[in-house]
Amino acid sequence: MRLTHVLLRQHIGFYFKKHWLRQGKRVPNDTGAEQELVARGIAVRDPKEVIKEQRPFVEFNIPGVLPPPVAFDETHPLWNSQQAYVYGDENVLLEGVRQSQALLNTVVYDDLPLKLEEKLDQTKVPTQLDRSMQQAVLSALVFDTEQVKTAIVKVPDRPAFKLPRTYGISEGRRNQLILSKLVTHSERFCGRPINANRKVVYNVQFLVPIEKDGERLLMNVKADSMIISQAPLHPFDVNVYRPLDKELPTLFPVKETISIPTQNIYDWKNEYPISKNYKLSHPHTVLIHCSPGDVKNLTELPVSSDQKEARTMMKAFAVAASRARQLYGNDVKALPHPITVQAVQTDSKTFHFGVFQLNTLDLSSTTERNLWFRKAPLTLYTQCGYVAGKPTLEEYNKDVLRHLAMFYSN
Repeated sequence: MRLTHVLLRQHIGFYFKKHWLRQGKRVPNDTGAEQELVARGIAVRDPKEVIKEQRPFVEFNIPGVLPPPVAFDETHPLWNSQQAYVYGDENVLLEGVRQSQALLNTVVYDDLPLKLEEKLDQTKVPTQLDRSMQQAVLSALVFDTEQVKTAIVKVPDRPAFKLPRTYGISEGRRNQLILSKLVTHSERFCGRPINANRKVVYNVQFLVPIEKDGERLLMNVKADSMIISQAPLHPFDVNVYRPLDKELPTLFPVKETISIPTQNIYDWKNEYPISKNYKLSHPHTVLIHCSPGDVKNLTELPVSSDQKEARTMMKAFAVAASRARQLYGNDVKALPHPITVQAVQTDSKTFHFGVFQLNTLDLSSTTERNLWFRKAPLTLYTQCGYVAGKPTLEEYNKDVLRHLAMFYSN
């Protein structure tokens, strides 16, 4: 017989429930014990006054115990009355490169500078080093021993359906390992004379406050790893590339800050993580991870290749701008000496190479513009994994190592 609400009234569970409710409403009877004690001269006191001593509450911090969370309201120490657009590591621009051009006052060139292209033609990776790099790719993406739950994979035709999650190497570790292998092989290619003037730092944070058209924009981004050098990169001659001859894209009726979230809690200051007194303080090459699980659109649409390139461009600008403010002050507009930064972004398979040259921090200027040189995305391989139980690397592209070795030796 199917259990219904009517049958539940005759169930023993219902009886116990009602019994506890009824017993909880009982009033204790007065036994007269208190009157007897008072008559005999014995004082009656509340047990709470005897057992628990009343002490004032004193707040103190215990080492190793996390403090209580800070409320995200006007009581927060970083609260600002004026809202700001805060661009972070997980944000992407809706219009991609066109939006980053209009926002950063930057013109785009669809190839690397001529000097770098000539140097790339002269860069020949030895066969032994190339074979070592292929083994390093398998070591990083197939043979690594990390076993964690991988990212959720969805079927485009069935957006509500999620495939069973598998165990393997996480996206962040894949990116970290493949970039580390590429940098190591670039060091082997260049030799000690160049390696002595380079150093790799990890997880460096940059803060760049910018005001444009009366609105605040704070860039709070991280470089997963960055190559720093003893000497700055040489800037490219603007008289040769003539950035003023190119027109900036118009986004009307969309604002330049579309898809960038606004916040009242932010740290409005410039921060470059390396002291300018350190001899290897100049930014050289920024290495950025782009994991599909971390970088998402607000519209939940897939992130396009154009948006990934815009993300690389924004981070390269943040590195160059924070360095410029450290050297020339927070009020600098036209830079006395341009700052050039190379950038590489990858998801462990596709690589974006670019060079950003910062000429001005006046993003509304009509007399000076910044430069962004980009290379078409390069694919390191088409298949890397186990095929029929065998580790397989198909269609390995050695141009990726050539480009990074050229960047490293520049």
